[in-house]
Amino acid sequence: MVNMEGLTGRVILQGSPGYDEARQNYNGRFNKFPKIIVYCGVTQDVVNAILWVRKHRLPFRIRGGGHSYEAFSLVNGGLIIDVSGLLTLQVNRERGTAQIGAGFRLLPLYQALWDQGVTIPAGTCPTVCISGITLGGGYGLLSRLFGMTCDNLLEVEMVTAQGKIIRANDSQHRNLFWACRGGGDGSFGVITSFTFRVHPIGNVARYRITWNFADLRKVVRYWQMWAPHTDFRLTSLLLLPAQNQGDLRSSGVFVGSEQELRQILHPLQEATRPKTAEFHSTTWIEAARLFAGRPVKQEKFKNSSAYAYEPLSDAALDILIHNLQTVPGPANVAAFDSYGGAIGQVRADATSFVHRKALFVIQYQSYWEQDAEADKNIQWIERFRTSMLPYTRGAFRNYCDSLIPDWPAAYFGDNFARLKNVKQIYDPENLFRFEQSIPK
Repeated sequence: MVNMEGLTGRVILQGSPGYDEARQNYNGRFNKFPKIIVYCGVTQDVVNAILWVRKHRLPFRIRGGGHSYEAFSLVNGGLIIDVSGLLTLQVNRERGTAQIGAGFRLLPLYQALWDQGVTIPAGTCPTVCISGITLGGGYGLLSRLFGMTCDNLLEVEMVTAQGKIIRANDSQHRNLFWACRGGGDGSFGVITSFTFRVHPIGNVARYRITWNFADLRKVVRYWQMWAPHTDFRLTSLLLLPAQNQGDLRSSGVFVGSEQELRQILHPLQEATRPKTAEFHSTTWIEAARLFAGRPVKQEKFKNSSAYAYEPLSDAALDILIHNLQTVPGPANVAAFDSYGGAIGQVRADATSFVHRKALFVIQYQSYWEQDAEADKNIQWIERFRTSMLPYTRGAFRNYCDSLIPDWPAAYFGDNFARLKNVKQIYDPENLFRFEQSIPK
């Protein structure tokens, strides 16, 4: 029997009611079996869990939304510190700040902030937790205007490896605060709350444009020269499904009027002659709901990423098209997310998120249903990623990939050495560790 003395919060043991649901990961490709899952309701529950794992020397992981692409927030035979119950929220309109519990998922958070007339720039997936996205950098539909999620972070409350509660900001524990903005997921301590700078938000405009697959070359050529350099108020996405898997499509959100958005999109339409184009004026919360999409069942998938620091050449486009014509299944896609704007106005060493000068991030994605289909889909992603390496750089920490051999350089570049120094100061025992955690 496991001695649970000292653990507080809602504790679920292996084999007990609710265990199978509690151990699930967003990526159905993984099937892990922790011994204990602790749902923390207050910060003290986190402190008690840290003290417990220190005493019992059991491996553990920290989990927010459970969206780690590689299930790094789960561990076989260990303990899970789940912070999804930490749901405090305090908005200070006068100061333009919000203190947000580490357990908030994005769509409920957007709604709660919208009710106060403000928002933060973060992702589109409705069930992603604010913790993971912020600590890995964080990108979304407002990032070109307001920066990465981590750029809007003012302070974190953290439970350390010694079970102490500390606050890190620009005045105290500055190196730790630097590390938490892009490299802080699960390596230094358990974040229990965040304080963000918030931004007033009201009506926005959105667009959706489609093309046939045959237009891919001219669409990418123009989009990559336009999207990273256009008006900061527009964040543009480009989705490239594999051949015969649907139309190419670009969509985005503009913090301004529909009329202005139409003018900004006019050159793209003139150059590429799309199949369809639609524009809508809407509220920000309605746009967030729309981009969140409908709830999906748990999927099996493999994703990876890379950054384009220069426009893709014709040779790179040849490889891109070839990969999208030779796919293993019915759901394979390359997604481009435009950078530039406020993202690129921050120095590469100002936070631990290093990819400031990229034009856009590419995400390679493959989805399947049957376990027998896993290998060919994973191999396709890896072939796609490696074949594009001559034309790309690095990778995005939020889109973690266990197959990237030199992941420290890919995610963090020159910032990795400083991250190791922070690790040595705050967790010299390497208590907080997982497959791609910062080593001491």
